Amino acid sequence: MAAQVTSVFLYVDDVQKSLEFYNEIVGAEIAQLHAEVEGGPLTLAILKIGEFSLMLHPQDEHSEEFTKNKAGVGIHLQIRVDDIDAFYAHCLDEGAMLAVSGEPVDQAWGWREFALKDPNGYVWSIYQDKTGGQWT
Repeated sequence: MAAQVTSVFLYVDDVQKSLEFYNEIVGAEIAQLHAEVEGGPLTLAILKIGEFSLMLHPQDEHSEEFTKNKAGVGIHLQIRVDDIDAFYAHCLDEGAMLAVSGEPVDQAWGWREFALKDPNGYVWSIYQDKTGGQWT
């Protein structure tokens, strides 16, 4: 049986703020926006990074589930880019939270990477694969 991961559902404090982060800094395309009432706050934002869907949903509706757990803890996400140094410079220009790791670093396994934190604490490893495709 073949399977493929197609999306991730992230619970966030502020859907609009997270939407702006993923659209403006990460470059995710906005696919769909939903609100329970017209003109009301967003209750779901679906963004696309390539074929992958990133779905943002307000955390407050599930507050009981987050009483003992903080969103973003225990998960580490990854994005592969073609030019890590250009992407890093873009993040600096946009004022993204880069305090997690600092500048891109060459790793022993052939990646050049840095960590980026979104407004809710979700950590993304932004990397460029320099192995010639070993890590596809």
